[in-house]
Amino acid sequence: MKFDKSKRQRLFYGFSFVVRLSLGCLFLWSSLPKIRQPYDFLSNVYDYELVGPKLGMLVAIVLPWIELLAGICLIGGIFVGGALLTSAAMAAMFTFVLASSLHRGLKISCGCFGASAEIISYSTLIRALLILLFSIAAYIGAIILQPSTGARDSDKLLAKSIKSENSLMCRIH
Repeated sequence: MKFDKSKRQRLFYGFSFVVRLSLGCLFLWSSLPKIRQPYDFLSNVYDYELVGPKLGMLVAIVLPWIELLAGICLIGGIFVGGALLTSAAMAAMFTFVLASSLHRGLKISCGCFGASAEIISYSTLIRALLILLFSIAAYIGAIILQPSTGARDSDKLLAKSIKSENSLMCRIH
């Protein structure tokens, strides 16, 4: 079965759309317990033994809200490129933190979805890697499928508005 260009585009768009919604729901789901129980999440952050008290407090305060905002943007289709980049950055950070903790032999709660009893493992690391890969794939899809309005069109529009302002100013003087 041969796919023409429009069918491939629709298939890729559908894949990107499903990944975007899935990531959005995942980040919403993971952010809410952390926002409702910030001290439990702060304890999880400290358990990873990677940051000091001040940076740990900052991470525990800011990260859940970034997850919430990224989730809302991904589900709502708002600032999709930025939300997918944020998703990829968070997933890369999660992957690094989990790999470091597994390498050091820490037996700690993941803290991924609030105060759960899930101990970090290689399956947790694989999940973080999959989130990273899907975020990157969806970001690439968003770039490829983006309408080609480009900077040239915006430059033409800006030049046109400057010309109209100049002609208006000339008439006034």
